Amino acid sequence: MDFRRKNIDLVGRMRLWFGISLAVLAVGLISWAAFGLNLGIDFQGGSQFTYRIPDAARPAAGQEVTLLAKVNQGLEAAKLNGTRTQIAGGQDLVVNTPALTDSEANAQARVVNEAVAKAFGVEKITPEGRQQVGAVIGDELRANAIKGVVFGVLAIALWIYIRYNFAGDGTRFAVAGIVALVHDVLVLLGIFALIGRIDPRIEIDGAFIAALLTVVGYSINDSVVIFDRLRENLRNRRKEPFEKVVNDSLLETMSRSINTGLTVLIMLFVLLMFGGESIYNFTLAMLIGIASGLYSSIFNASMVLVAWHRWDEKKAARAKANRASVSVRETARSGALKPRAK
Repeated sequence: MDFRRKNIDLVGRMRLWFGISLAVLAVGLISWAAFGLNLGIDFQGGSQFTYRIPDAARPAAGQEVTLLAKVNQGLEAAKLNGTRTQIAGGQDLVVNTPALTDSEANAQARVVNEAVAKAFGVEKITPEGRQQVGAVIGDELRANAIKGVVFGVLAIALWIYIRYNFAGDGTRFAVAGIVALVHDVLVLLGIFALIGRIDPRIEIDGAFIAALLTVVGYSINDSVVIFDRLRENLRNRRKEPFEKVVNDSLLETMSRSINTGLTVLIMLFVLLMFGGESIYNFTLAMLIGIASGLYSSIFNASMVLVAWHRWDEKKAARAKANRASVSVRETARSGALKPRAK
């Protein structure tokens, strides 16, 4: 679709685009504050036990909740708190416990084995896999993940500043790019906090951080395409209003952005449906993040440039009015002090 022929006034609806973003951010941040993030074992530490579900106990589609309820009842009866259970791939049962040391994990393993065996209807069972992350390692991984995201965003901002530092406009483009990136990061975290409350499988782990960094890179790529067209148009159409140039640049690049984004989103949706539990969190994070990045690149990044330009114009108009007012007062004062002719 050629949006240039539609003559759509995107810039004129700037408040609407910002309002939609603020509404989504508000819902996500409120969910984050109320529920917190569902941290995986990578970041909060603990032990994870994986069991292969026997064919006789394997739940039918949509009946997984019944099996999980039986396991949770056994864990609660043994007074083992702070656990989280889930079914992965339809054939594995995963139980996360808060055990941080070998002795705690060994003690809890006996309790978990008994509860799982009772739920499966077998006399005895042992986990096929066991993973343990200590508190120190979990804290270190969490700190490194935060540093990685922050340094990545700052490095991208520096690159944009250098790339677009013509006529002193590098700062504006860098800030606009950062706003879009921060928007995408907060939207992704907020939505994961919201749906993590509903579905315990949705958690913040290493795969989520990988998806988050990928989304940051993909989002800024869309913004750079728009910025490049805007820079070219600003050089060739210096006498035209800034807002019109921005609007035309958006319309010229919108088809490319939407077509590319939809292609990726369709493939991610297919992966989400048929990719299995092992990549479910990664795929869901990519799907949400790229959809948010597609929106922010078109409707947020360039709008920040427009808002900044309007603010500069108002500031220049106020300064001009102040100078004119001062000039009038000085003229009046000099006239009052001038001696009258006799």
